[in-house]
Amino acid sequence: MALALLVGPANAGKVARLLDRYLEALERDPFLIVPNRADVDRVERDLLARREALLGGTIGTFDDLFRTVRDLAGTPVRQELTAAQRTLLLARVVASASLNGLGASARYPGFAEALGGALSDLEASLLDPGDLDGALAELYGGYRRELERLGLWDRDLARAHAADLIAGDFAAWDSTPVFAYGFEDLTGAQWRLLEALAGRTDVTVSLPYEPLRPAFASLQRTAEDLVKLSGEEVESLPAQSWYDNRALAHLERTLFEERREDPPPLEGAIRFLEAAGSRAALELAGEEILNLIRGGTPADEIAVVVTSLDRVRSALETAFGSLEIPYAYE
Repeated sequence: MALALLVGPANAGKVARLLDRYLEALERDPFLIVPNRADVDRVERDLLARREALLGGTIGTFDDLFRTVRDLAGTPVRQELTAAQRTLLLARVVASASLNGLGASARYPGFAEALGGALSDLEASLLDPGDLDGALAELYGGYRRELERLGLWDRDLARAHAADLIAGDFAAWDSTPVFAYGFEDLTGAQWRLLEALAGRTDVTVSLPYEPLRPAFASLQRTAEDLVKLSGEEVESLPAQSWYDNRALAHLERTLFEERREDPPPLEGAIRFLEAAGSRAALELAGEEILNLIRGGTPADEIAVVVTSLDRVRSALETAFGSLEIPYAYE
């Protein structure tokens, strides 16, 4: 029973090593945690490419794991709040609170939406209203009281409940090994869950990280905390040269670092576009895409990677629609 950690830069083979270990543990019916629902099908295909048939094992998101823990514990579970219910509940909490100077701001719909985001962050960090003070403590307390009155949970409280179960209820998990990849940060509930699982069974986590590299500085605390939990079970995979172009390889290895030598010529491998706002950036990208299509590149061989589809969907549809660029979401 321990936590094993796989670290290394992008494309060092961490996920491949993790999937190999998952298959080695298949007789123990392991659980593989992936970042998003769309990753489930992709990982299943990757595993079937390694083995023709899989009899056993589960692939799911953290929410699937939280749900499994609650089911195994067999304790009464409250119904989760829907998005529409949460919007109405937040509006009611804001309307009934004495905000002491925030009343003018609270008149606008965006106030309740911003409050919802703040409360999600607090719950993800496993903080209670008693840990705060001022107007935010009052609003948070009112929100939790409303949930209690209605006998409901929101998603983050349901996660926290599952994390508490795994830490204190032996029925909530057995010796099933757990594997996780694709997480560059962990919420308080996710961290508590992995920590408790590591005390009961074998847990393997893959993390993109290289010590002392500026590109991974934001992951240093996560990596250090996982190293403390893993003890000596840390495997560091070296960088692999898989780029066809020297400029791409140089960019990946020296990102955010002070220049020590002159970089190789770009030779068309990278182009940097600068714009004011996401709409303008997508229009510039759209012009580049049009040039590729006109030059003979099939549209379905061009990928546009964004931070979040929900954030840029409207701007993307406007920019690409005006340029008559064919596209599909994935």
